Amino acid sequence: MEKIELTLDETAEIPGDAFLSPRAGAYFPRRYVTDFFRFIEAHKADLEVITYADFPWGRDWDFDGGYPEERKAWAKELASGKRNPNKAYIILQYDIDSFPERAMGLLREPTQALCPTNVMIFNKRIDRRRLKTTGEVAFTDYDLDDALLRSLSDQGFVIGYHINAFEQALFDTDRALEIFDRDVRELSARFPISFVSAHGGVPGPDGRNNNNMPFHQDWQTKLRWVHNGHSPKFNGQFSDGGHNAPTRDPVKRDLRDFVRTFKPGNRYRILLHPQYYSDAPLPSARYGGTTWYDEIMSESAANSATSLWSDVTLGRAELARPRRSFFGIRWPQ
Repeated sequence: MEKIELTLDETAEIPGDAFLSPRAGAYFPRRYVTDFFRFIEAHKADLEVITYADFPWGRDWDFDGGYPEERKAWAKELASGKRNPNKAYIILQYDIDSFPERAMGLLREPTQALCPTNVMIFNKRIDRRRLKTTGEVAFTDYDLDDALLRSLSDQGFVIGYHINAFEQALFDTDRALEIFDRDVRELSARFPISFVSAHGGVPGPDGRNNNNMPFHQDWQTKLRWVHNGHSPKFNGQFSDGGHNAPTRDPVKRDLRDFVRTFKPGNRYRILLHPQYYSDAPLPSARYGGTTWYDEIMSESAANSATSLWSDVTLGRAELARPRRSFFGIRWPQ
């Protein structure tokens, strides 16, 4: 097998995604997400969307331990009634990996305002395919609407750093730490950055990736690493990532089925990649033939006025209280 030599050309820039088909990489109708926002609003007595900034962190900076003091503080808030124990809590996270214009379009949706979201962005985006096939780092266009993101931040959304420093450094740890520091400082000049999440990028020759790099020592009590590598605790998590991964069964990837499992007092994370959603999605060869997927694609194409979430019920009877929650809270029988 021919060995790929890793090279870094920081002056190399190539177009972002604009040269691709407007439908490229979009496998789901955007309504699948926007109807979910409306579903949450219709069930606000049972569901509440929060951000990482709403967690009771206190002085807990123990990223290696999964923030154990925060978990205890959350349980106390439920037990005392400071936080409503009859609700299920949702963390929405967007990883803006590609097609940032799709993410900006989704964030401009009026229904998005109902659901404050954690938006993870790069400081510099690299061409994943080029790195994977040639071992070269080249930066692409990555057009974000800074004014929109600042406005959303003022409204309670969270803007965080999507760590890709290890890839940028061609898997050199010392260089990656320097880039991490630079990226955080540059992003912090544009937005208030308090949280970071590692990008699931191209692994290095030894299999290590962005989530394996060390947490820069200077930032360990200024930022919290909240996903992919280090994370607070959740009762359940859903991700639409790895769309074409053969190990992920499309039958089990319907977000609506995940939401049906919600129980009061628990918190759940939903990680979405906005590049997968469009008003004119391209049918997925991987998901085609899966009943739930074919149905939402068909209903969306027909411009049906019926919500794609219309058959998901989440009344208080369905939200049966668990005997014991993940956080150790016992509910009355």
